[in-house]
Amino acid sequence: MLTCRIEIIKRRFKKALIHLLQGFWAIPVLILIRIVRPIVLIRVGKFNYERIGHFAADVGRWKAQSLVESSNRKVDLWYLPADSECCNEYWAQITRRWFRVHSLVQYLIFWNRMIPSSETHIVRSKSEYGSRDVKGFLEQARLKLPSTLDEEQRAQKWMSQFGWRDGDEFVCLMVRDSTYLGNRFPGNDYGYHSYRDTDIQTYIRGIDYLTSRGTYVFRMGKDMANRVNFSHPRFIDYAFREDRSDFLDVWLFANCRFCITTGSGPDTISDVFRRPILFVNFLPLQHIWSWSRTIYYPKFLRWKRSDRLLSMNQYLDFSFLHMGNYDKAEIKVISLKSQEIEAAIKETLIWIEVSKLANFDDNQLRNKYLQILMSHPRFLAHHNFIHPQLTIASSFLALVDESFLDL
Repeated sequence: MLTCRIEIIKRRFKKALIHLLQGFWAIPVLILIRIVRPIVLIRVGKFNYERIGHFAADVGRWKAQSLVESSNRKVDLWYLPADSECCNEYWAQITRRWFRVHSLVQYLIFWNRMIPSSETHIVRSKSEYGSRDVKGFLEQARLKLPSTLDEEQRAQKWMSQFGWRDGDEFVCLMVRDSTYLGNRFPGNDYGYHSYRDTDIQTYIRGIDYLTSRGTYVFRMGKDMANRVNFSHPRFIDYAFREDRSDFLDVWLFANCRFCITTGSGPDTISDVFRRPILFVNFLPLQHIWSWSRTIYYPKFLRWKRSDRLLSMNQYLDFSFLHMGNYDKAEIKVISLKSQEIEAAIKETLIWIEVSKLANFDDNQLRNKYLQILMSHPRFLAHHNFIHPQLTIASSFLALVDESFLDL
């Protein structure tokens, strides 16, 4: 124990000494940055690189915003550690292709806080709304994956081993469990997130339906708890493959026909590149991705005493992020059954095709759903831009009491 503490003290001392020495060049540079501010505003910042959900969302939104609000009078300098320290090495490479990234920026960030007017020269990866694209920059910019020709050929060669040919449809399936966070951040208790977990085996009927119509299905994830008890040439339990890679993680989510997810982290890559998304078993409803082409089929919330389903307004009122809060409020969190997931997938396929031709503003259920959402007191805390094809699954509404959408 004593040896461990000594090593920690040594590392901290070494880090402090390095930062001190780097100040000999960083401080003059920061003074120069302040001098040229009337001509050009130079800011320094870093991306949240530990969790792919924030990393992908923040990088994607900033890239889209830089294209929509291009300015010659602003220069942003970003810091990222070595690729191997990031949650996804390939996304770190993408970040470096899109932005001015250099390891020395970490010292500018450190010393900038010691000099007056520091806040003016800080750029934050998250907005006041967190990692949410509330201004709709992604929809305006329509980003494309900046992959190289060699990378594209490598991905397609890998896909071909399953019989896939360029142009064949494939879907990414991301079903959350607690294994990844438990392995990546040992010692932390993520049990409070259990309301978001579901059993991967309940998705088999939906997988079977997709593969039977010729669609390839890739079960995504890293460090997942269980394999899928299903076998089909067009189903790939990618999460358990030895050749899974950070590159393929990104390429698959960025190029899929659509993404099926319970709301995790890697699914933000599909969002960045504007792939349609079906959210099943999703909670809390207050946190929907309103800026995206998404369809929602949430878990069922029922009062423990009466077994009565909560109304949509109550879904929004009780948008808890901790399982313990649902228990205290005496609310049961009920995952979807296999047939309900299958129905959601079938509806999504129709929704994707119909939305190309029809105006979703004419959908009465959708309008009522949005009316409730936008009239809720906490709406502005999470939403602003509303994607024209955002909706709630009619197959979900068909199973709930008609009072669910009462205002």
